[in-house]
Amino acid sequence: MKKILVFTVILSFVLVSAALAEIGWSGGIWPNSGSHQTNGEDITVYYQIWKPGVTDNPGQGDSISATLYYKQASETDFVNVAMDYNNDVGDNDEYMGIIPDTYFGSGDTIHFYCEAYDSTDGDYSYGTDQNSGGPYDPDNPGEYIIVGGISQDVTVTFQVDLSVVGPAEPVSVAGTFNGWTPGVDTLTAQGDDVYAGDVVFAAGSNPTQEYKFVNGSTWENEIGNRQLEIDDSSPTMVLPVVYFNNNNPADYTDQDVTVTFEVDVSDSVAAGAVFDSLGVYGSEAPLDWSFGVINNPLIEIEEDSLWSGDVLFPEGTYRYVNFKFGRNGLDLEAGYGEDHSFEIDDSSPTQTVFSVYGDMDTPSSVDPQNPQTQSIMYNYPNPFTENTKISFATEKNILNQNSKIVIYNLKGQVVNELSMENAETAIEWNGTDAQGRKLSSGIYLYKLENADRNYVSKMIIIR
Repeated sequence: MKKILVFTVILSFVLVSAALAEIGWSGGIWPNSGSHQTNGEDITVYYQIWKPGVTDNPGQGDSISATLYYKQASETDFVNVAMDYNNDVGDNDEYMGIIPDTYFGSGDTIHFYCEAYDSTDGDYSYGTDQNSGGPYDPDNPGEYIIVGGISQDVTVTFQVDLSVVGPAEPVSVAGTFNGWTPGVDTLTAQGDDVYAGDVVFAAGSNPTQEYKFVNGSTWENEIGNRQLEIDDSSPTMVLPVVYFNNNNPADYTDQDVTVTFEVDVSDSVAAGAVFDSLGVYGSEAPLDWSFGVINNPLIEIEEDSLWSGDVLFPEGTYRYVNFKFGRNGLDLEAGYGEDHSFEIDDSSPTQTVFSVYGDMDTPSSVDPQNPQTQSIMYNYPNPFTENTKISFATEKNILNQNSKIVIYNLKGQVVNELSMENAETAIEWNGTDAQGRKLSSGIYLYKLENADRNYVSKMIIIR
């Protein structure tokens, strides 16, 4: 049966008129090179061709043809057979050809390749398979390994855990054994979002199979095909429980976590970079990679040096985050695919990640609730309701008579200032503004100014 899981190929070409265009691509060969094929069964080979303005029209593209070449690995010359037009697959024309079972036996290796031809300009193209192997041609053929079928009927139990995505019935398994047709071999609920079901493989079946799970109408789309080697030493075989798309619940957070991103831009400013704005972009919502707008804006806390801002990652977020800082809304920090990364720590509702702009090494994570992680300045309790104590390292002479604490809201507005004139190593604050009014619940930044340098940290008020 034909594998119906289709990969849409999007290629970028300079297009001329259809009459002058060449074959743009050929591939999608199925079965893949290196796969095991069963002795006693024909091998049906599928092959796709794309030519702009030709194959994207309904039916077989004009002047396009395909040929399948095959031979025993020990032979010199290939047998060739014209492939028949099968159907349209997106903008591609699909062809099929057969290697007859009379040509091979168990233990043989068959070499093959597929060739596309355009009679309008005499253009040839050689195809890749669905694992991106190839392109295969006379000098670099693909291969099929011929194996004997299983010796007895084997009932295989498939099991999948849908706790991350949530089940959407029918849950089924689709693969080489049922023409990649979802809803045929259905699985039933076992409890705790685990589904299981049996598939009987008759004696003589190929011992090597490929498959994926389908949740309702959603295929596993984050992984390649799963591989099954049937053990025919027993009439039953129970596969272990696997997670849909291999998404382990342990990789997702158990509570909301507010992450403070702090970034030092001083080196880049010294090198001439101008920071009119700074945003955070990344792999996990609410971050995204939509540069061109100021997403998740940060606030300049220390001029030409430190920017900071908070992002709330909701419960259930994938905890391994890649991110970059967008200067003036643009992707200017590093090259494509060069990102910062960190792991969300959901043992606490808050976390701080410090980075240096342009230094793409993994940044350190700092928990502002743990005084041991900030040796210079911290507040406790944090979060707090009525009062908190802001403390400073005693081993460093960081204060002077002009030192002060400036408290900001997340809009960058100053809400209060606390004089450090009579303070030694700590100061109490009751969560009020400069007029003595209680501030509302939220996240606030506090900065120690006029010390040996400026220090910034974060506190949370819960009313």
